[in-house]
Amino acid sequence: MRLYDKLENLNQYQRWVLVICCTLPAMGASYIALQHAGDVLVGLFLFYVPVTLSVVLLGIVETIILTVIVVLTAIVNLLVVGEPPWVLGVFLAGLLFNFYFWRSWINHTELSEFQFQKTYEELELNMTDSGLAHEKIKLSYEANQIKIQRYTALNELARSLAMTFKTQDVVVLLIETISKTFMVPGGVYTLLLFDSSVGKELHAVRYSVDTDMEVRLNRERLHVEDPFNAWVIAQKKPLVINDAANDFRFQDIPEESKIESLVASPLMGGHELLGMIRMESSVANAFRQEDARLLSNFCDLGTVALEHVALYHQTIELATTDGLTGLYVQKYYKDRLRDEIFRALEHKLPLTVLMIDVDHFKSYNDRYGHLVGDKVLKLVAQVLRESVRTVDLVSRYGGEEFSVLLLKTPGDGALNVAERIRQKVEEQEVVASGQKTHVTVSIGVAELTPALRDAEAFIDHADQALYQAKSSGRNKVCLAKTEKVS
Repeated sequence: MRLYDKLENLNQYQRWVLVICCTLPAMGASYIALQHAGDVLVGLFLFYVPVTLSVVLLGIVETIILTVIVVLTAIVNLLVVGEPPWVLGVFLAGLLFNFYFWRSWINHTELSEFQFQKTYEELELNMTDSGLAHEKIKLSYEANQIKIQRYTALNELARSLAMTFKTQDVVVLLIETISKTFMVPGGVYTLLLFDSSVGKELHAVRYSVDTDMEVRLNRERLHVEDPFNAWVIAQKKPLVINDAANDFRFQDIPEESKIESLVASPLMGGHELLGMIRMESSVANAFRQEDARLLSNFCDLGTVALEHVALYHQTIELATTDGLTGLYVQKYYKDRLRDEIFRALEHKLPLTVLMIDVDHFKSYNDRYGHLVGDKVLKLVAQVLRESVRTVDLVSRYGGEEFSVLLLKTPGDGALNVAERIRQKVEEQEVVASGQKTHVTVSIGVAELTPALRDAEAFIDHADQALYQAKSSGRNKVCLAKTEKVS
């Protein structure tokens, strides 16, 4: 086997040289033997060596030609010299031996070629399998990279939303992150928010087209009457469309809408629908089920963020407003009062404070009960809110006592506001124990001066005017005397 392998590594020139070099000695020996009438047996058998080599080195066709020449020459020589028949028999036996050698070599070659071809085919098959496996790994890697990018964006959004305390900021963060995460061809990204707690519908759009389209979208697609929006609102579950033209649920959609693919998911706060997020494209099959699942994750984050904002504002409201009247509590009111005093003195602006007390409230409360007393406090608070501007501050100072801070208002103007409040309260009717009753208030007014730069001193100055109003008969308005700078 090793000899065959070595011979097969020779090139064509080397093979011819080897055959000729082996043939010449045999031919010379035969010629010499014939010239001297000697035994040609040795020369004839020497021919077997180059003939055998020719099979190995040159191929079947060349070997047949050489063999025919050798056989004919040998037979002629044997007949000419008159050799006995056994010599011819030995020669033919040598031919049979060579034939066996040739056949063995051919079988070996065919087997080697078969094994080589089989190995080559297996190698090609393995290469193909390796290529397919590589392509699958590449596609899987790319898909995983996309997933990593998307869930990284989801994680970053969660962190950003955790530090957001305004509804509008939540809306903008959500829609911008979604538009940058999906980036589908011809994509339009819409968020509708119709939580009753915000008092109005909010929406935002981010996309890669001109601003004229935004105006058109705001009119046509950001309403609950839109068929796709109405479906999500009614079903309260995600909607996935990859061929809008052939979707039996939306056969009445006009062709000019140019919506081929759509994914929408609701923002659910428990069983309450807070809003919805919608992605659409003018290209068919732009979205996959995986996109719908990821959008639902974004919606879950949005829901948590909106509830977080609502809870934050509720907490702030509880910390700054009175639960019964809805007016500012004393602590928050005093903090704001200090700021306004500093601003008024800095810019030389007028500032006035009113201290208001419900007359005979304790006896009224004892006579008709605390529920009627609470009703009176709510009524006075409503009158105060309606009698001042939105920039002014109104506070429940404690018990049945209230305070109002009038910005950029001098003493004369404050007296007019106080008198208006006094009259409105007196005119209100409160039904208690089946009868109509009335309550009155006493009001003390103080105008800010450089001597009253301290909040406590400013309020105390108005309190003195209130005490004067109560001691002089109640249901009155009194202006405090101006404090001089010492």
